[in-house]
Amino acid sequence: MRCQRRGLTRRFLAFGVLFLWAISIVSADAGQEALEQTLESFAARQKMTTLLPQLNASVAIEVQDLLLMNLAPDYGGVAGYLCELAADGRTVVAPVLENMFTSSGATLYGAKGSEQSAQLGWLLRVRGEVAGNVGAAPSVHGYFSELIPAVIVRDQLLREKQQNLWAALTVVNAGVRYLILGTPWSISESDGGELLNGLMEAGLIDRGGEILTKGLGLLGNREPLSAVAELQELLAARGRTLRAGDLVSLGPVGPAVALGGIGRVTARFSTVLGGRRIVFAMRPPASG
Repeated sequence: MRCQRRGLTRRFLAFGVLFLWAISIVSADAGQEALEQTLESFAARQKMTTLLPQLNASVAIEVQDLLLMNLAPDYGGVAGYLCELAADGRTVVAPVLENMFTSSGATLYGAKGSEQSAQLGWLLRVRGEVAGNVGAAPSVHGYFSELIPAVIVRDQLLREKQQNLWAALTVVNAGVRYLILGTPWSISESDGGELLNGLMEAGLIDRGGEILTKGLGLLGNREPLSAVAELQELLAARGRTLRAGDLVSLGPVGPAVALGGIGRVTARFSTVLGGRRIVFAMRPPASG
């Protein structure tokens, strides 16, 4: 899997037929306005010049789906989901696309007109035999087959006033741009609990050795299987379900950190089965 950006701006500028169809679906003026703002901002990687209009939940999700449809020619289909809590405690579900993924050693490119932030995460891969039915698994390690260390890089497209609001985060798909993956650990159905219930640490470190952000555990104080069940319910309301091989982040690890001009960065992950390392670098957009 790899990140692809070729022709993205041209595709967004030439999405006429799809946009006309989108207008017929997103019936409210606010939805149309939000779709236009999001498409322009995501393509140019520019922070929005104005606030998004107020949207209800159904319209926000519809705009998000239309954004993903426009991204699909370059970024591919949905390969998993990221979950995070908005300021009001509601769960934001951000689908991730196939070509958003890259691996340790990657060089990424900064945005032209928005800040980037990085957040640590643990991705879990859905087992084939239990996909779509969380009730089939008595435990989280019975539901997932791999634990994958990851760094999530986002473009900060929203104005400051809306950066933690559920509807705005949903519309821009939480600004997700890249997911950098490390080497996975296999989760055994018989003894995977030792891995997922044991000590889990993650930290992001700059070239000078300073810790930029860090976190403990898979999902803080929340029970992971209940978080999976909630995700299933949220997806079912959208006509989706978890599929075999999907990658899921049930929540970020530690606070996000700005990446502006940071250069080379190392993320270190530790479990009872050992450690992993992810190395990546950010270049200015002019060099991309």
